[in-house]
Amino acid sequence: MTRQYFELYPLNFFPFLVPPLKNCLTPHPACDIGLDHSNTTAYWMEISDYFCFLALPVILLFALVTEIICVIVLAKQIRMSLDTYLLGLSISIILLITTTVILGLQHYIGRSDIIVYMQGYAISCRDWFWYTSIWLVVMMSFERALTVSSSTTTVLCTSAQAGVVVVMVFCVGLVSALPRFWEYQPFDEYYTATNQTVLLSKKTASTMTVEYNTMYFWYVKIVTLFLPFVMFLAISITLSCKTRQSTLSKRYATVKHTNALTLNRKIKEEVTLSKLLILLIVTYVIFSTPLCLLDLLSYMTPHWISPTSRMFASLYNLFTVLFFLQYALQLIIYFCYNKQFRLTLLGLCCCCC
Repeated sequence: MTRQYFELYPLNFFPFLVPPLKNCLTPHPACDIGLDHSNTTAYWMEISDYFCFLALPVILLFALVTEIICVIVLAKQIRMSLDTYLLGLSISIILLITTTVILGLQHYIGRSDIIVYMQGYAISCRDWFWYTSIWLVVMMSFERALTVSSSTTTVLCTSAQAGVVVVMVFCVGLVSALPRFWEYQPFDEYYTATNQTVLLSKKTASTMTVEYNTMYFWYVKIVTLFLPFVMFLAISITLSCKTRQSTLSKRYATVKHTNALTLNRKIKEEVTLSKLLILLIVTYVIFSTPLCLLDLLSYMTPHWISPTSRMFASLYNLFTVLFFLQYALQLIIYFCYNKQFRLTLLGLCCCCC
């Protein structure tokens, strides 16, 4: 009796759970992405891919549900600029997860021409909301750093002004992702193995030039890696130095308070909010750096980590799961380091019960 071969991940010819920016996005044998033969797949790669295949939908679903909860809570409690920034961040993350689900859905439900038509727009919108989420963290952290560095205790940015900034960040993110909207289109491809025509989402001829790919690649790296990470480092140092107990005590020394308890409570709130933003920065850097560096190294040093190798595909899946894990943790971070968020969430839970 012949033993049936069991393939740990369902699509050996297209192992990417979330398609990278290759010539084709559709999981189908006719979709040529230049990947090495499957016999170069090591055992640890099969185990890793299968783990990612199971873990990714769970993490995405949990992150989506928790971010929806964050939107509900933050919409109820808006009283300062940080709440508005966090609300915009949660909305952008929900949209980012939704577009990612569209890109990877065919691995779980099979081929669908409707999804193929949507893939080009989904990958464009995914980049749009990814850029937006990064720069919302940058802007809210920068505004917080300016606030704690100010010699006065006056509010530098109201919730309404923060709303304008959030809209502007969404607009800038859209402009940055505009080239993606013309990068992929559905094409009919003849597949000789079945003598049938299949619909694939492929790159257009105008966007396959070396000049376009090189210029836009480095623009994306500047927007998502180099510039934000430098700003994150500077902002984290500023927040760490300016929110020390002694520094805040001097800042509030000129303000008349009713008692020492009010002063201590205000200082504690300032420290906690700064810790919240530092933790958001740290989690983003930790969970997104591996995926960004993998993409960068495969472009700059293909002889070391080739984008056509099976090892690259396995690492790409693993780091993609790690990237989205950060969004599943945000509700916990908000609950631990945002007192008003915690009280509002508990109040909503009590009302529901």
